[in-house]
Amino acid sequence: MDVAAAVDVTIMTTNPLKIPTGLIRPIIINGQPVGGLLLGRSSMTMLGLFVLPSVIDADYCGEIMIMAYTQYPPLQIKKGQRLAQLIPLPQLAKDISPMRHDARNQGGFGSTGGLTLLTIDLSTRPRRAVELCLNGQIKKLMGLLDTGADTSIIAPSEWPHDWPLQAAATTVTGVGGMTLASRTPTLTVVIDGKYAQASFSTTTTSTYSTVFNWTRCVGTTWYCSHQ
Repeated sequence: MDVAAAVDVTIMTTNPLKIPTGLIRPIIINGQPVGGLLLGRSSMTMLGLFVLPSVIDADYCGEIMIMAYTQYPPLQIKKGQRLAQLIPLPQLAKDISPMRHDARNQGGFGSTGGLTLLTIDLSTRPRRAVELCLNGQIKKLMGLLDTGADTSIIAPSEWPHDWPLQAAATTVTGVGGMTLASRTPTLTVVIDGKYAQASFSTTTTSTYSTVFNWTRCVGTTWYCSHQ
């Protein structure tokens, strides 16, 4: 079945947005509620509107929304314009007893269950004395290793003021939120008598609590000094 926009919408950015459809009821077929798969129409794809596939639960009772984006804003959508197709899905697992009875009802675009977070006990991660070398100058500090982060970070308070930084259009995201970051030049890193060449991120604010966070990236080559 075709699904249309319930209101006029003008998409001004390339970010995804929700488009209301006016359908505010469960999908009923032969007197039984069923789930559904929402897919974009090929004609809308040719016009530059990309509908993100989404699954609708059989017990969902809220308004069905279409998630869509365009790579070529601005794009105007008229009320009543057919954007997607809704494919009913039989509930094959209806005879399986659920572990929890949490009805979807009007909850959408997120989990209706409890919040699940990944936590890492950083107290078990190794701390090592680290030397950073640049143009004959040496900075010594204590580093927290193998935290599981996808980038290595130096606290701005520990970065020497006379050492250069490179502007970068990157950000660092953590528990405290997202902040802008700069990149260091390639440094020589000395840990436990072994050497490596690496570049790091340093934030623009001093709220980062860890002095040095080193992620041992795949492909980093360590070598030993020979006297």
